[in-house]
Amino acid sequence: MVSVSLHTSYTFASCQDMIAKGMQAHCLYTGRSQHMHEEFGTVLHRGFKTWVRNLNICIPYMLNSFISLILYLLFFAIMGLLFFTSSTGTIIDPATLSDEEIFAMMWEGFSKNLGLSVSLLLAVFLFAALTQSYFTAGAIGMAKKASETGDTRIADMLDSGSKNIFRLFLTVLLTSLILLVGIIFLVPGALAVGNLSALVENPEASIHGMTALVIGVILWTVYIIIVNLVLSLSSYALVIDELGPLEALSTSVIFFINNKLDVFFMWVFTIGLVLINNYVGELAGPGNGMIAAVTLFIPPAILQPLTAVLWTRLYMTRRGKKLYDPSELLLDPDSF
Repeated sequence: MVSVSLHTSYTFASCQDMIAKGMQAHCLYTGRSQHMHEEFGTVLHRGFKTWVRNLNICIPYMLNSFISLILYLLFFAIMGLLFFTSSTGTIIDPATLSDEEIFAMMWEGFSKNLGLSVSLLLAVFLFAALTQSYFTAGAIGMAKKASETGDTRIADMLDSGSKNIFRLFLTVLLTSLILLVGIIFLVPGALAVGNLSALVENPEASIHGMTALVIGVILWTVYIIIVNLVLSLSSYALVIDELGPLEALSTSVIFFINNKLDVFFMWVFTIGLVLINNYVGELAGPGNGMIAAVTLFIPPAILQPLTAVLWTRLYMTRRGKKLYDPSELLLDPDSF
């Protein structure tokens, strides 16, 4: 084992010089910054080891996926009863109908039950968002505890989830509204295209309108990417610092401004993991049910908890929070 004396370190020598010049406060800040700040590679390395040590962080994501699956199955079952039930009350088998008959029956069922369909859709969306907020807050709470102490328990999920569910839910709604603002990019193209009669009467003008519409879609896509990137730390800021929704959004913006490259690299790393998982699923082909099931299982079991730990550690180290360091273990830090 190699022993390095603190008295020979560059930080110690710098602080000694500052103390001699009467700069004790600046010395304290310098020492704390050197201890707390981690390079991006160190964040990935220590975050990965923290995740390996705490695989139970996948539990909130697995529970959320399971509840969401049941919720959507119930939703489609109810919608199927509304759309494919005849006036006599008997259920019609869609396999016996042509595509045109299916679409006509779905439209008739939707128009007859418009209020119920919209209410049901809204209720499912709100309940799913509320459930996701609870488990996301719980997972971030577990990642925070693991990053601080090296270990986390289910009790941390229950505590963090119950304490932050409504604030995180409001943050999700605000973020969704901000994303929807980008629909204004589609308005010029939609107005230029007009209706089908205008397309027949003036095809050239409609082509220009379609071009404007395509440009609007591209601009909206870029807008969505930028908003997601800038607000990517809002959930972590809310849970870790116990902020309100607006404070969490503004903190995420400020954090991004001060740490653009780190946030961008982490975002690319996260998206890259998802794309690789999707590519493996497509490469295996739709006929391979086993591979398809595995690729659906990987995000909540591996990718989401891993990236939650990495985002949490990045946020905490850049905010000067207390962090768990494997070198603080009595045992070999590479042994766990």
